[in-house]
Amino acid sequence: METLEVIARPHFEKADLAWLTDIRSRRAGSRGPPYFTLVFHGADLTPAAFAEQVRRLASGIPRIRFRLRSALVAPEPTVGRFHVFLIPDEGFGAILKLYDALHVGDIEAALRFDTPYLPHITVATTQDYPAARKLAQALNMGGIDIHGHIEALEVERRSGDVVKKVADVPLAKHGWFG
Repeated sequence: METLEVIARPHFEKADLAWLTDIRSRRAGSRGPPYFTLVFHGADLTPAAFAEQVRRLASGIPRIRFRLRSALVAPEPTVGRFHVFLIPDEGFGAILKLYDALHVGDIEAALRFDTPYLPHITVATTQDYPAARKLAQALNMGGIDIHGHIEALEVERRSGDVVKKVADVPLAKHGWFG
């Protein structure tokens, strides 16, 4: 089955990006750099039409600065797993507003009604709640503080484990330093 999604691959300081990539690889089985998923599968459009709608809906939305300073455990009951998410303390509202702005018209079909949207970067996945809780607690007590910014969105087409980029959608530059 082929699906279309939208992600934001933030920019991080080099050391923070290396740490995030490493922990995600070791603890969540995720390859590649970290990202926020903004539109999950569910919209029934061609890749070109989907990308065009994302461009239109994202036009004028400014780039987003955020800080990851909190970790939490998020259960996934249907498969008996627990994820450890890093949540942005700063920038949370801006990412949430971007998510809402993208779910209009035909893309609204991709909304998930079973769980609220929570901007996050997954750093671990396990079937063991105590292990997930211990990691989240260690991150929270360890003073995690990772700065990042989102300059663009990526439209992706997924078919099984194969992911292909369909389009880059830059966010707007605003102000003197945007």
